Amino acid sequence: MHVLGLSAFYHDSAAALLRDGEIVAAAQEERFTRKKHDSSFPAHAVRYCLEAAGISAEELDFVGFYEKPLTKFDRLLETYLAYAPAGYASFREALPLWLGKKLHLPRELDRGLGARERRRYVFPEHHESHAASAFFPSPFDEAAILTLDGVGEWTTGSFGHGRGNRLEISHELRFPHSLGLLYSAFTSYTGFEINDGEYKLMGLAPYGRPLYKAAIYEHLIDVKEDGSFWMDMAYFRYCQGLVMTSEAFERVFGGPPRRPDEPIRQRHMDLARSVQEVAEEVILKIARHVRRETGSRNLCLAGGVALNCVANGILARDGAFEKIWVQPAAGDAGGALGTALLVWYQLLGNERRAQAGDAQRGSLLGPSFSQREITTYLDSVGARYEVHDEESALLDRVAGLLAEGRVVGWFHGRMEFGPRALGSRSILGDPRSPRMQSAINLKVKFRESFRPFAPCVLREHAAAYFAMEPDQESPYMLFVAPVKDEHRLALDEDETLRSGIERLKLPRSAIPAVTHVDYSARVQTVDAERHGRFRRLLERFHAQTGCPILVNTSFNLSWEPIVHRPEEAYHTFMQSDIDVLVLENAVLVKDAQRAKRDERRALAAGGERDPALEELWRCPACGGELAREGESAHCSSCPAVFAREDGIWQLFWTHTRGAGDITERVKDFYEEHPFPNYDEHESLRSLISKSRQGHYARMLGDQIPYNSRVLEVGCGTGQLSNFLAIGCRTVVGTDLCMNSLRLAEKFRSEHGLARARFLQMNLFRPALASEHFDVVLCNGVLHHTSDPFGGFRSIAALVRPSGHIVVGLYNRFGRLLRDAREKLFKASGGRLRWIDPYLRKPGVSAAKRDAWYADQYLHPHESKHTMGEVLDWFDQTGFDFVNAMPKTRFEGGFSPQEQLFEPSARGSATDRALAQARLVFTGSREGGFFVMIGRKRAAT
Repeated sequence: MHVLGLSAFYHDSAAALLRDGEIVAAAQEERFTRKKHDSSFPAHAVRYCLEAAGISAEELDFVGFYEKPLTKFDRLLETYLAYAPAGYASFREALPLWLGKKLHLPRELDRGLGARERRRYVFPEHHESHAASAFFPSPFDEAAILTLDGVGEWTTGSFGHGRGNRLEISHELRFPHSLGLLYSAFTSYTGFEINDGEYKLMGLAPYGRPLYKAAIYEHLIDVKEDGSFWMDMAYFRYCQGLVMTSEAFERVFGGPPRRPDEPIRQRHMDLARSVQEVAEEVILKIARHVRRETGSRNLCLAGGVALNCVANGILARDGAFEKIWVQPAAGDAGGALGTALLVWYQLLGNERRAQAGDAQRGSLLGPSFSQREITTYLDSVGARYEVHDEESALLDRVAGLLAEGRVVGWFHGRMEFGPRALGSRSILGDPRSPRMQSAINLKVKFRESFRPFAPCVLREHAAAYFAMEPDQESPYMLFVAPVKDEHRLALDEDETLRSGIERLKLPRSAIPAVTHVDYSARVQTVDAERHGRFRRLLERFHAQTGCPILVNTSFNLSWEPIVHRPEEAYHTFMQSDIDVLVLENAVLVKDAQRAKRDERRALAAGGERDPALEELWRCPACGGELAREGESAHCSSCPAVFAREDGIWQLFWTHTRGAGDITERVKDFYEEHPFPNYDEHESLRSLISKSRQGHYARMLGDQIPYNSRVLEVGCGTGQLSNFLAIGCRTVVGTDLCMNSLRLAEKFRSEHGLARARFLQMNLFRPALASEHFDVVLCNGVLHHTSDPFGGFRSIAALVRPSGHIVVGLYNRFGRLLRDAREKLFKASGGRLRWIDPYLRKPGVSAAKRDAWYADQYLHPHESKHTMGEVLDWFDQTGFDFVNAMPKTRFEGGFSPQEQLFEPSARGSATDRALAQARLVFTGSREGGFFVMIGRKRAAT
């Protein structure tokens, strides 16, 4: 008999499948769609589960959905009516989805499963699904059950008891009083994203002091001795609005919420510490009450609050319960599994026998990939790798690389179910390295430096390093334990006085990379039964180093879900500073990839040597070879000499175009108005975030192949060049303006972007070798020259055969509204600047607003162009048209999933005219800009 459980439409959609009560497969939809916390129907996860079981949807006996949609809609309506009309905005936003899908779930499930006959559907309550996910896979014959989260239908927390194949929920807390929502309110208030940033708040808490704890108890929450509580809704807005907190909340806690781009200050750390301590105290009171009420020595936990591993660790050490088991996928995703188990045991009455350890098989329930699939993919992208057919040789190689301090991406076996990487899709490192935590946070995950990492430790050694009982397990990384005193490092008096993030820089133990500032660690115990090859790798590292511990964090970039396929693992490896990628038996070393070799620079007599650049540069005066001598470069064919200033080679050479040439005027303009400039507190993370918010930069970052040589002509202050160089590519950015280039180089050097370099160059006299670049980008430059086609012809010569050129220009039609705004600005003396769409954007710094205004409205020269004109340029210089933004056909939409470098229809003259007519309105938002992409014909 087959039972499928589903969670969908709210957060972390997932599917789980049982065959005769055994868990066959479970997976979250986000891993397949690559949309973090995807809430759509889990079609891909369902397909995987069915394939893993070898059945079709027609062979399912029961399908369970993890909550009652009608009851949830009842809560939505009652809440709106209670606060009307204040809640209208959120109600209006939610209602279409409810009327379209959520109230018609059987129909939606039929459609999603593609079944020709109506399945037998079961709709348990939300917290009943959580409770089932906690108890039925647990190793206990009987146990108390506690669930805590934001809100289900009406319930925000519950407890009960399970025995054998039955469970019963006896007590519950009701909306709007919710410990999960209290924690999420502080998550939002401190500038993190709800349903994603709670981990960050928990990790930030040890840097702070509980200065606001008394205020939380005084104003927000009244907690009774049994752990039940009442919250004052005057301080919150989640019932009636689209935000979590009210003005009254802001008055109590000292001001408005932190914007995500603002720096984290001591106040935010203190807020995090305060609400974390309140949450711990409430959970402890509830747990002790549950122990008294149920009399059980065992406790099972689920719900989003159960992922607060710091509170779990306190609960484990409190001793109210002898043993605690937490569902690895404790959030809504785990509800899919709980629903399936509830049907099998509670509804169908099947016998249950608790298994030693647990029934979840290490939570390794997702897809796996064969070595043939992996090597086929690696060959298709030209990756350089080695294959070790003998596992012993593979483990020796990887353990040795880890011992050298390399960061390793580890991809093996079935993917984990739940939010934690447990040794199948993990990033690994040496915990003894003081630099490892910051290095992985800042240059691999591109996230906040304060985020802690978990130690994975051989189970038999856990109690020697951490305050754990000798037989205590933590295979799912859901308990925090203190590092034992004998492994801690003493701090001197000055070091103990440091506060905030400054404390991060102090090694606090012999395993500093996994020791948080309060001497705690989120422990994962590794055993042979659950962890297989990962256990054997850890054993090999222990044998080589004497250390039975590794850093283990999830294998993903911070804005993406954990990797699912080899393709995503390779992308993450090449997009970050992971040193080594292990895909089953294949080992890829970053140093062996071409772009990584190009980044190597060395200090030599007279200054820095840059072989990758010196291979490409040419004399802009005559095209001869350049030879570097100290801080100058001499041409071998003419008397020209060029200098390096502030790390930038000045290879600019004036071209003579007569009285009409405006190169020097444009150069002077940008020296005064560097564009597009950087925001205050710019970091790699913020640069990536802003770049990925725009379709164009994101697609270039995702689709320009790794190991490519990229040239950006007219790079300005270098944001795009630096963004592209974060991935494993060689990027050269050139511009006329030294002030812009200084900002680009400053950011590059401060953040260690070794694969980017910047040159001062006149595009009419290129200082680079012909036909050496895979991609040449020229965005918003040619229309500021006196001869746009001549400039295009110059840079087109730099593209290698079969390479691509990407040229962005002002469009004649798209610029019409901007021209009208310019006249209004002049007439008003600049007082109507607010009518420009970019200048109205929230969160844009004053410097960037000024740079945009100058570039758009004060520029000394610009020309305007059409799609047909650029197509003529392509034809005359040997390029085939590939793609355009917007499309060259009026009916051809440009989707976020567009493949920029795959050929599309060129369209007729009429098509292009209609497409450009639409730019009168749509182009106004981006200054009337359009992009054309061409591919250089291969030499015959």
